[in-house]
Formats: sequence, structure tokens, C-alpha cells
Amino acid sequence: MAMDRGLRSHIWGKVIGGVLLLSSSCAAPPPAAELPVPAGQARIWFYRDWLPSESLNLANVDVNGAYFASIANGSAIYRDIPPGQYHVAPASFIPNSRQDTVVELAPGQQAYVKIVSLGSWGSDNTAAKNIDRDAFWAWLTPPEVAQSEIARARIGG
Repeated sequence: MAMDRGLRSHIWGKVIGGVLLLSSSCAAPPPAAELPVPAGQARIWFYRDWLPSESLNLANVDVNGAYFASIANGSAIYRDIPPGQYHVAPASFIPNSRQDTVVELAPGQQAYVKIVSLGSWGSDNTAAKNIDRDAFWAWLTPPEVAQSEIARARIGG
């Protein structure tokens, strides 16, 4: 059966409209440096580079002794918080004090904490077991470096 010209145009119009709608919703959010910090607040960013050879598990992060966020491999998140001093500690199979960092934030200030992993830190490669355990570190990163790394992760480069 032949489709009439009007129906065909209508279908193609919907298809093109759907593609345009989908492509506009996939636009990257504004760069980290362009997001304003709310008045009287500070902002802390957590991010992980995309490293398929490292742990694909979420990195759980505690701040001041309480759960704060989970960061996926290749992602970035932020939280607006009151100014002050914060002890950042990622959960690790074998924790040590060098994995943590302390961040001091004034109103309007932003801090960038890079979460890095070493999946084989707690390995047991005996004949009976082949287990890798997650180990994460929190590194305070200069804003210009972190913003570049976050932007690169968003565009897949």
C-alpha cells in the first residue's frame, strides 16, 4: 500500500522533531567554573577520571565521619555546603590516613576533590581466590586542573 504524501510528511516531521528533542536534552551541563555558588555557601566537587582498568564500583565518600556521596568512575558531582572545615575520607578496603584530605572552605569558595582508585591494592591471588578489593584516595586538586579534567570527562576525551 502506498502511503499518501501528507501522512509521510507528518511522520517525518515527528521523527525529525524527536531527534532534535533528544539531541537538545543530551547537551552537556555548563562547565564547573560557570555554576554560581549560592550566597553564604561553599561548594565541594568530587570527581573521578574515566579509567576502565580501575574499579567500576562506586566510591563512597564520608565527610566529617558521615556518608556524603557516591562517585562513579568517570563522573563528577558537587554539593553546596556551609563554609567550614571538612575531613574527606573515601571508604576503602584497607584504609590509611594518607587516603584522606582536609578541606577548608570560605563563603563562595569551591574545592575540587579527585577520587582515585587502585583496585589491586587488596588483592588475594592465591589459587583458591582471585579477589580485588577497592582502595580509594581523595586528592585535593587545583581548580584549573580539576575543571579541565571534569570537562574532558563530559565530552568523552
